[in-house]
Amino acid sequence: MQLSPLQLLEYTFDGVSVAPVDGYKADPAFAPGLVFFPGKLSMSADTGLALLDEKEKYSDFGVKLTLRVGPKEDAQAPYNIQVSVRGVVRMHLTQVDGQAEERRVRALVNGASLLYGAVREIVSTITSRSAHGPFLLPSLNFQDLAKHQSGKVEPAALPASSSQRRRSKASAKGVGQH
Repeated sequence: MQLSPLQLLEYTFDGVSVAPVDGYKADPAFAPGLVFFPGKLSMSADTGLALLDEKEKYSDFGVKLTLRVGPKEDAQAPYNIQVSVRGVVRMHLTQVDGQAEERRVRALVNGASLLYGAVREIVSTITSRSAHGPFLLPSLNFQDLAKHQSGKVEPAALPASSSQRRRSKASAKGVGQH
């Protein structure tokens, strides 16, 4: 076992909404429990990425993920969910020619994956005390972000708990607070 070259330094939630769906009735064909059949879910996500700091041996990125989950039109799901989370990730790689894009792609794909893990946990915790019982979001793969957003670096605000040093660097780099 070894440390990953990408480390999640911090994260904060901008908003969490988990509302029970009125009229939801559990389908007896599926075993009741924590994980819900993903084919019945409508899921969408928005992501953002900003380069916050770049040194010879690492780059810091702000990553943002907004996830929306609810039932598909012809199906039932227990909850309507919207969660926005932002974090700071550090990519440790030696700065060499052509590696900036690799750092960016890894920060976006793996940063969104790390934030999604935090989203899954908060949703599971909230729904464990909610009307339709515990709900664990399905595992997702964010690898398609590498293809669809190649070369695209967007502003992503830093977590509110960021150190003053990071906030100052973000301000200097033009990363907006939302």
